[in-house]
Amino acid sequence: MFDWDVLPSHKYSLPIISVGNITVGGTGKTPLSEFIIRLLKDEYRVTLLSRGYKRQTKGALLANKRSSAQTIGDEPFQIKQKFPEIDIAVAEKRVEGMEMILKNTNTDVVLMDDAYQHRYVTPGLSILVIDYNRPLWNDCVFPAGNMRETQNGQKRAQIIVVNKCPVTLSESDRNTWFKKINAASGQQVFFTSISYDLPIAVSSHNTSSFPSGLPILGLAGIAQPKGFFNYLNTHYKLNSTLVYPDHHHFTAKDLNDITENVNKENIKALVTTEKDAVRFDQLPEDVKAKAWYIPIRLKVLFDAEKQFEDIIHNYVRNNKNNS
Repeated sequence: MFDWDVLPSHKYSLPIISVGNITVGGTGKTPLSEFIIRLLKDEYRVTLLSRGYKRQTKGALLANKRSSAQTIGDEPFQIKQKFPEIDIAVAEKRVEGMEMILKNTNTDVVLMDDAYQHRYVTPGLSILVIDYNRPLWNDCVFPAGNMRETQNGQKRAQIIVVNKCPVTLSESDRNTWFKKINAASGQQVFFTSISYDLPIAVSSHNTSSFPSGLPILGLAGIAQPKGFFNYLNTHYKLNSTLVYPDHHHFTAKDLNDITENVNKENIKALVTTEKDAVRFDQLPEDVKAKAWYIPIRLKVLFDAEKQFEDIIHNYVRNNKNNS
C-alpha cells in the first residue's frame, strides 16, 4: 500500500534516521542506535523515537524523570538512563510522535528505532540490520518463518548492517555475504560484531568487586539469548540459566523463582543483560545486591568505522542545513 501510494508517508524537513530489521527480534538494533547516539549527541540535539514495545501506557509520550521501563518500555528507558542529555519519545503512531517532538523539543535529528516497517514517516536515512546468524535468504515470512516481509524489502535501505558477525570474520565470508545480499547500486554494506564490557553492579550501593571465578546464575529476557549465554560460559563460571521472553515483565512468581535461584548456596552473582537490568526494580534488595549486568557495544569490522560514521555525519549535516 505504501509502495503504491495508497497509504500516506509523511516527510519532515529535519534529518530522520531509521534503524530497523526484517527478521523478527534480536538483530541488535539497540547497540546500533546507541552507536549513532554517541556519534551525534555532542554536536546535535538528538531525539529517539520508539514505539516503546510492551510498555504499560498508550499514546505519544515524552520521557521525564519519573519515567520507567513500565511507562516507556525497557529499551527506551535503558537509553534514557545511559544518555540523559537526549530526548526520548514513544508513540505507537510515529506521525503523532513526530508532531509531539516538533512541538515540545528543540530537536536537530530524530533517530527512529524499529521503524523499518512503520512507513507513515519517511526517513531520510534508513539503516537495515541483519543478523549474521539468521540470513534473510535462509528464512521466510512469518508465521512460516521469522521475517516481517520478504528480502525484497531490503531495497528501501541506504545502509545495510550485517550484525553479530564473528570478530574474526574472514574476507572470503564477507565476499560471500556481499554476493548473497546483492545490494542495489548506492547501498552501503557494513559488517559489525557485538563486544561485551565488564560486569556493572545493578545496585548503586554495591561497592564490591565482581566474584570472578565463582559460580554465577545467568538471566536473559531477550529475543536471541544464545550469544549472551555463550559469552558468560566462555568468560565466567556459568552454573545455571534462567530464560524469559523478550521484553518480559517479571511477575511475582518470576521474582520468587529468581530469588530462590540466586539464594542457592553455590551461586555468588546474578548476571543479566543491560536491557533486563532496567526491569529489576521489583527485585528484593538482597537479590539486587548480587545482581550485575553486561553492557554491550557495536564494533564495525574491516576498518570501516570512519566510513560508516562519515555517512551518518554527512547526512545529518547536509539535511540539518536544509531544515
